[in-house]
Amino acid sequence: MPKTSPAVLAALQVAHDANATLSEKWHKQEHEFKVGLKKYPKLGRWFDRRHKEGNDRQHEIRRHIQRNGGKVGTSLGDTSYYAARDLKSPEDMKSLFTDTAASLEGLHDRHAAVYEAAEKAGDRETCERFYGVHKDLAGQARKARQKAQMVDDLGLPEFLAKHS
Repeated sequence: MPKTSPAVLAALQVAHDANATLSEKWHKQEHEFKVGLKKYPKLGRWFDRRHKEGNDRQHEIRRHIQRNGGKVGTSLGDTSYYAARDLKSPEDMKSLFTDTAASLEGLHDRHAAVYEAAEKAGDRETCERFYGVHKDLAGQARKARQKAQMVDDLGLPEFLAKHS
């Protein structure tokens, strides 16, 4: 059974926990937009995609850790989300997407750390498996920042009308 260095396993565990936390957070946000007091299905689908992507990354990391002799525990962080009562002004909606972008950037950093640790340890399998994941996360963060900018540019009523 292949083994990988403790530093790589530790970096993978940190990335796993971050993906699990954010996946759960985005899942709650998705449901808030799909079935909450204010329904915006397009926003719900946007968060649903982030949830599924995070969940897929979490499971891929878990499989890789276990395949390489590690044991996986899950430590969820803050999974709070914005409820309809929290999104009353354009600034509130903008902060939702700004916070989402910051979360995606944090995931980017954690996945970049996995790649760097694997590269430093000479773990080619891990490098190949997780190559480019952090670049995808940077693209998603950019899209979240664009949504925050759309709230500014269009105003909240028109932004919400586009996402109904």
